[in-house]
Amino acid sequence: MEWIIDFITQYGLIAMFLFIALEYACLPLPSEVVLPLSGAMAVSSGRPLVLVIIISVVAGLLGSMICYSIGYSGGNAVLDKIMDYYPKSRKGIESTRRFYRQYATISVGIGRVIPLFRTYISFMAGITKQNLSTFLLASSLGILVWNSLLITLGYWLAERWTDVMGYYDQGKWFILGIAVVVIAFVVLKKLRQRKVGKL
Repeated sequence: MEWIIDFITQYGLIAMFLFIALEYACLPLPSEVVLPLSGAMAVSSGRPLVLVIIISVVAGLLGSMICYSIGYSGGNAVLDKIMDYYPKSRKGIESTRRFYRQYATISVGIGRVIPLFRTYISFMAGITKQNLSTFLLASSLGILVWNSLLITLGYWLAERWTDVMGYYDQGKWFILGIAVVVIAFVVLKKLRQRKVGKL
């Protein structure tokens, strides 16, 4: 983590753009470090907070497009091989595909603010070949919310921006819990509707 902080401190907006793009391209980089630090950097350098947020959203969309393109061009082949090697996984993978196709737009928008799902949702969007303009619109909204939250917290806290990491660790399990409950509710509702339809 220290090398990320040093690199962003030394190279400013260029480094920030690079790290955010790479994180949204599904590389394991901590947004809870990069984004608050970007906000703190805006204070120290005198750059407008809005400018930093806009640059971060553009970087997020660029990284998301990389992950989306990988999923679009080769994701299904990877999943097919997984199902060939592990036939028991076929039912779960196919169910996930169907669910995502049905709720693609809302999945991308909401998925952008759910830890762990945030970046990999682009890969799923590519696999299911979601309409590109819809994907970009939903991603823009979700990325704007997430980036604005963490960057603004870093901006407000300034030299105490590392406190955001503590808030993130405390809040991510709460967010994940809500997401699991919502997904379970939707799935159960669909199963009940199918049972009623068969009667």
